[in-house]
Formats: sequence, C-alpha cells, structure tokens
Amino acid sequence: MVKFIVFFDSELVKTYELDDTVVTIGRLPENTICISNMGISRRHSKIERATNGSYVLSDLNSLNGTYVNNAKVKKTAISHGDKITIGKYTILFEDGSAAEEEIRAEAAAAAPAPINEELAMADTPHPHEQTSVAAEQPKDESSSAVLIEINKHVIYKLDKPLVTLGDSENDDIFVSGFLVDQGHVVIQREGTDFWIRSQKLLGQLKVNGRKAKSHRLAHKDRIEVGSSTFRYMENG
Repeated sequence: MVKFIVFFDSELVKTYELDDTVVTIGRLPENTICISNMGISRRHSKIERATNGSYVLSDLNSLNGTYVNNAKVKKTAISHGDKITIGKYTILFEDGSAAEEEIRAEAAAAAPAPINEELAMADTPHPHEQTSVAAEQPKDESSSAVLIEINKHVIYKLDKPLVTLGDSENDDIFVSGFLVDQGHVVIQREGTDFWIRSQKLLGQLKVNGRKAKSHRLAHKDRIEVGSSTFRYMENG
C-alpha cells in the first residue's frame, strides 16, 4: 500500500491510499488521481509498480512538465519521501513497505550484541584495581543516547551538545521532505536529558504520532521529521 498526499500551495488537499499497479495523474476524472486544474494536462503523468516492488514515474508529454524533488523528469524511479510537482500541486509519495523496514530495524536495535567471553575477561581489571579505574573514567553522558533512522538502518550518536536535523549539508543529520528547511529541528542535551525542538513554523515535527514543538525525549520515542522516521534509544 502506498500513499499519495496532495498539497496545493502547502495546503493539504487529499490523501490517496492505493494498491494499484498503475496510478495515473491528470485533469480528466478517469485518472486515479484527478486534479481539476487548467495547469494540469488531461493525462499528465503515471506511476507504475515494477515486478521487484519499485515504482517508476513517467511524464505523459504534459504541457507544463513533471518534477521530482524539484528536477524536471521524463521517466525516473521514485521512492519513499519523494515530492512530485505538477503545476502548483505537490504530491508527497509514501511507500507503506517502510513500516516493515521499521519493524526489522527496531528488532535489530533491541537485540543484545554478542559477547566474546575471552575478550571480556581480558579487559576486566583485577578486583584491587577496579575502584581506581572507575574513578579515573568519568561517565560519557554524550554517548548514552542515539537516533536510529528506521528507513535507512542508520544510527546517529548524540555526542554533541546540539544536533541539527534539516535539508542542508551543514546539518548534522540530513532530512528531506515537504517543507523541511535547514536547521529544521534541533536536539539539545541539558544535563542528562535530551530535548527535541522544532525551529520552524511549517513542516511538522511529530513525537509518538503527535505534533510537538518541544519535547523531552524518553527511551524508544518515535520521531517523525519530513520523510524520515527515527527511534530515540538510550543505552543506559
């Protein structure tokens, strides 16, 4: 199941949940996604599902062209989070198979790492040395939490006082998606706590499925920014 979320000038118009092999977009009512606007051709573009489960978008010789992530295209593969633009309409493409990837990623993150007993014994100090060693090694608070990007199986250490998420190369964690901007969201360490805060009015931040402006993160919180979904994990 895939979703096509239609926006007009940043305003939500309609959401389509479809399982069709071929999805057509255009002005005529027989199109799967009908957009009644003179800037849209009668048969503007189509999306086809390949045998391997991927999706390919083709422009059907439309008058004003079809754009994917702001680049004009004739035919291209599309994936979860891509933005299709026709006229003044933007269609956000969401692939439901991402939910399956999320389950696998969370299972992998929750599984304990294998322990090599010989190495563990070799690294264990003598009982008389343990007190002094512990005293010399302060707790590294910055390494106690991570973000797991579920769709990509990527782990980010929260090892800085301030971590930024946005669509710029200057951001610590790159996030794309509709209305996502540079420095869109920040995660700030305050003592032993981590706070996530939205820096922009547009482009929603969601924590555990709810819109949030500021939120103190807790173990296993689910974070949605743009087309990316993360899981906040504390290592203890």
